[in-house]
This record gives sequence, structure tokens and C-alpha cells, in this order.
Amino acid sequence: MTRGAGAYWAYLREAHDRFWAPPLRQDGASAWSNRMTLVAVVGVYAIFLLHFLDSTLIDYVRSTSPVFVDLSARFTDVAKSTVYLVVALAVFLLAGVVDWRRAERKWKPVWAKLSGQAGFVFLAVAVSGLFTNLVKLIVGRARPKFLDTLGPAHFDPFSPGYDFASFPSGHAQVAGVLTMVLLLWFPRAAVAILPLGLILASMRIGVAAHYPTDVVAGFLVGTLYTLFLARWLALRGIVFRLPPGRFWPRPRFRKAFRSLWSRPVRAGSPFRG
Repeated sequence: MTRGAGAYWAYLREAHDRFWAPPLRQDGASAWSNRMTLVAVVGVYAIFLLHFLDSTLIDYVRSTSPVFVDLSARFTDVAKSTVYLVVALAVFLLAGVVDWRRAERKWKPVWAKLSGQAGFVFLAVAVSGLFTNLVKLIVGRARPKFLDTLGPAHFDPFSPGYDFASFPSGHAQVAGVLTMVLLLWFPRAAVAILPLGLILASMRIGVAAHYPTDVVAGFLVGTLYTLFLARWLALRGIVFRLPPGRFWPRPRFRKAFRSLWSRPVRAGSPFRG
């Protein structure tokens, strides 16, 4: 193992230890907040109300919105999890083969930023995706293609395969993750990011792959888990920081790693700053 790779893996070992350790702060802050509980409750209530309109909305989209259906068919795979998992993992692993100690000083915090955020994105997509797939299997809701024969409320729990894996939407879950990641990175652009994320999630309705309630549930899972993960990391000084009294985690970029790259890795913590 090269000296540069040794520095990187030492950073990862400390990240692992901090991830499972108690929060650094003792002010009672937690990764899951009352605000998030409120959002979850409102979301579940919205799903309950929207359920009564599932079949009506699917019929409307299929019969009167050819433009939306065409756009949905073209862009629905933008929210496919595989590409984001592969890219995030590739960036994360690529940082391990770079000689961080010989790299130019200005590039070291850049690699630190990329590797940390890549790991965050990978965990957000993968863990929320596993949860979504587990719920799909337990619920076993029939896809909208069976609307005319089985109706919108047919469930066949623990039926593997595509046909009975409608709730919640996996594509909407990924869209929720991407939306929250971008909101965390660029909070000032929330007015543009949130509508685009919702549109991306709703494209599964246009191709009749999911009911609206499936999409809302998937989007809710993706956004809430990603925010929870960011707050969990922030409270442990990893990748994000959470100022006292603040709700929104802020990404750690250049300042967080400057002290590490200016001296040998074991002389200081990569999480300072």
C-alpha cells in the first residue's frame, strides 16, 4: 500500500469509528428531529388521502396527457439507482489510489470533499433502496397495469418479482435522495431543485409503473432518510456539520480537511475544521 493510500485508509478508519460512536455534542441534538416526524406524519396522511384518487389519476394521465407520458418514457431512467451507486462507488474508490501526500496542496481538500460526499451519496441511495425493496416485498401491491382487472388496492404480500412491487416507488425513492442531496449541497437553489425532483419522481406515473401514492411514499423515504443520514454524520463530525440550534446540516468542504493535509495523517484528525 502506498503512503498516500495509507493516509486515505487511516481517514476511513477514523470515519468508521466516528460513525458508530455517540454524537460529539452533548446538547441533546439527534439525527431524527421533531420536524422530520411532522413531515413523516403529514406525508402518511397525504398518502392516505391520495389513495382514493389513484385510479382516477392514472386513467387521466393515460388518456389525456400524451406529452407527459412521452416525456416520462424518455426520462424515467434518470432516477435509476444503479448509475448513482456505480459513480459514487467509483469516486470513493478512486480517492484511495491517489497519492494524497504528493498531490498538490490545492487538490487535497478537493479529493477529501469528493470521497466523503461520494460515500454519503452511496449510503443514502443504497440503504434507502434496501428499505424500499423490503417494504415492496412485504406490501406486495399490484402495479397499475392490473388496474382494470385487480383494481388499485390489490395486495399480494411476499410475492417476488415486478408485478407486485408497486409500493413504494424505487425510482421516486432515488429521486428523493437526489433531491435532498442537492438541497444539502445547494440550499439557496431550493426553489428550483425541489420542483425538479418532484417532476422526476412523478415520471413513474406517466409510464403507468406506479400509482401517485407509490411515488409520494418513495419520495418521502428517499428525502427523509438522506436528511437523517446527513444529520447523523454531522453530529459525529463526518462530511457535514450541524451548528448548534440549526436544523439544516452544512457540508464540510475545504476547512474540514486543511489541517490533515498539512501534516502526517496520524498527527491530527481529518474531521477538524
